Amino acid sequence: MVCSTCRNDALEVQGRCASCGAQRMTPGIAAGGGRLCVDCAGIPGNFFCIRCGHEGLRQRDHVRRRCILTEMLRDVLDDGSGQVSSTLRPLFDRLRQVERPLGCQTWLRQEHVQRMLRSLARGRTPLTHEGLSTLGAPRTVAYLRDLLMKYGLLPARDRHLLMFESWPAGHLAAVDDAEQRKLLNQYATWDVLRKLRESAARGSLGPSRDSTARDRLRKATEFLMFLSGRSRTAAQCTQADLDAWHAEHRLARRHAQQFLRWCIRTGNMPRLTIPNISTRNPAPLDQHRRITLIRRAVTDEQIPVMDRVTAMLLLLYAQPITRIVQLTLDDISHHDGQVLLRLGDPPTPVPEPFAILLLGYAAARPNTKTATNPDGRWLFPGRRAGRPIHPAPSKSGSATGASPRAGPAPQRSATSSCKPRHQSSRACSATTTKASPSSPPKPPAPGDATHPETIGGDQLRPPLKGIRAPIGHESLRVLDPFRD
Repeated sequence: MVCSTCRNDALEVQGRCASCGAQRMTPGIAAGGGRLCVDCAGIPGNFFCIRCGHEGLRQRDHVRRRCILTEMLRDVLDDGSGQVSSTLRPLFDRLRQVERPLGCQTWLRQEHVQRMLRSLARGRTPLTHEGLSTLGAPRTVAYLRDLLMKYGLLPARDRHLLMFESWPAGHLAAVDDAEQRKLLNQYATWDVLRKLRESAARGSLGPSRDSTARDRLRKATEFLMFLSGRSRTAAQCTQADLDAWHAEHRLARRHAQQFLRWCIRTGNMPRLTIPNISTRNPAPLDQHRRITLIRRAVTDEQIPVMDRVTAMLLLLYAQPITRIVQLTLDDISHHDGQVLLRLGDPPTPVPEPFAILLLGYAAARPNTKTATNPDGRWLFPGRRAGRPIHPAPSKSGSATGASPRAGPAPQRSATSSCKPRHQSSRACSATTTKASPSSPPKPPAPGDATHPETIGGDQLRPPLKGIRAPIGHESLRVLDPFRD
């Protein structure tokens, strides 16, 4: 008995039949582990599309998903003359070739997505960064902007800077007091945004810079509201007001201190003493706990593979999450039978059995079958075009106990038969293969760099006090909990 999810996955596999050698759909599994076409596997049914003649999973009226996706794209990218907009033709060509058309169909069915694409295709909205910012729905605009930059339809700009530039207007619109709104706008424009632009000119901004900038503006707003509750303005603030503000939620309010210093420096507030907020590091991991976590990360197969790899990179090499997500496939290499990981110069040896775990994960990375990262080189590809996963920790924390988990939940492993959300009461007897070495090549995306980010330098900042980085090869032999 095969569940519908595994059946649909199997009908999307293309490759060379291990029995007859034909290049076609191969949903069957041979005894030796190869793939079989429908005829050699004895699978009944007609799977040829009546529109294009190709074999595959048919969605409705005997038409393949890819043909239906092409029809949907022609509709939303029509320039008004019945033809696909010539300006958006590269986007049309890339999206219709995604490996999994269903995800793209789901995205295109959303009304606001259709409205945005039609507005761009028919010229009502100019195809510029400024034009996109007028379309509303910031999350969808950010996703679409990444796609357009990836396919060369928009000039590359720092996405985190763009996201913050459009954010203050909405935030300040909720501030009722005109004087407060004016002061906050000056702070956002001449301090927060100016510093972000200077940083973006030197290199790519990380998501933490965008998040921190928003927190600073939010806390600045909270401080002015606090003063308003005491019938004061920033110019009337006293030392007692400042001390009272810091008396509660001391750590949470540290983001307001840059605003306070800016106000004093620019003459918008009297010269007062800003209380010092000390942020002490958490207690370091002891060696016994660290070895226990390493052992669990390598041996516990109930933990998602991406979590295990992330935990090992942190525990063995003291890499913070923000650096881990920037690793690419090009940072993994082989030399004289040894797996190496480029964290600096020279590359660092990867001990067994972590090397097997790392290579296995790299061969089956998540988020590679959609329009965003079909040919990306990120070790941890994200859901946004040309970007790795977001390094923000999940609310539940890491399953390993070593670190917060970065990014979205990974896909199921190659050995699992059914997706958890589709498990039926009866176990599925088939195991599908998502990719085949002989599958058609994915379309290249213009502008992709071989090394999107360079992780250089030998001085690595450890995320936990007490963990030294990097750990040398000899140290790994000592710390290896699996050796005899």
